[in-house]
Amino acid sequence: MPIVREVVETRADGTFSTRAVKGLSLQIIDEINLLIPNVLVSFDDLDVSGDEATVNFFLQPKAKDALRRAIRRRGKTLRLTSAYRTVVQQHLLFSWQGTRAVSIAAKPGRSNHEDGFAIDTPDWMEWRDALEAEGWEWFGDGDEVHFTYIGGGVRDDIGDIGVKAFQILWNKQNPDDQLHPPDWLDGQYGPLTASRLDRSPAGGFSRARILKLLTPPMEGEDVRKVQQALLALGFLQTDQVTGIYDAATKLAIEIFQKKEGLSVDGQVGPQTRRSLKLPA
Repeated sequence: MPIVREVVETRADGTFSTRAVKGLSLQIIDEINLLIPNVLVSFDDLDVSGDEATVNFFLQPKAKDALRRAIRRRGKTLRLTSAYRTVVQQHLLFSWQGTRAVSIAAKPGRSNHEDGFAIDTPDWMEWRDALEAEGWEWFGDGDEVHFTYIGGGVRDDIGDIGVKAFQILWNKQNPDDQLHPPDWLDGQYGPLTASRLDRSPAGGFSRARILKLLTPPMEGEDVRKVQQALLALGFLQTDQVTGIYDAATKLAIEIFQKKEGLSVDGQVGPQTRRSLKLPA
């Protein structure tokens, strides 16, 4: 699986597509909705069309409602070339600016596509009246395909939250290469975050992170599920199912690994997960 940097290098000839990072984009959207439940909602149930490999059919709820009304008003299928844009997509655009494909691009976290209330349609002339009637502002001749929802009821900080979501996702997946202040949990796109974006798998991280004993300890629902599996097999007690990867959990894993003939390292990787009958 290529990393994001390789996608950038592949596209240095002037061609442009963010389709290669679709998997990573969907994981970032999931992380955003963990931080703020349902702040981005799918609108692929509306009468819209577009390349699903490049267009993320997500908006903030109020923007979706306004888009529904505009589509109902015109009674046609709305073609889109862009809607919600993740930080990794914006990172690619930012990396490509100055090429034949991208003349200029906003710094990641600063595009209103990243806030979940902007769309691009190649049919802007036919749609302008219906969209403007429902609170969508046409950008103008400088970017004629672009509309921004200005009808209210939306947050304008989702771009920063999207950067923070990637930072959290990276740290979950890379316990030995953590982002630390000032480039961690600040929602700001800096050189350390940019370098991690470059090194991320374009198709998305493995859904299961490697669990191990760290300081501070790893914790979460994935840890709890491992502990519950160990409990069911008799390797932990009920009061040890805490959702925190502590010394007792590490010891239980080592005993389990020895029994199963696995490499005894006290870590929960793909092989240990499969032996515990958990998704790898």
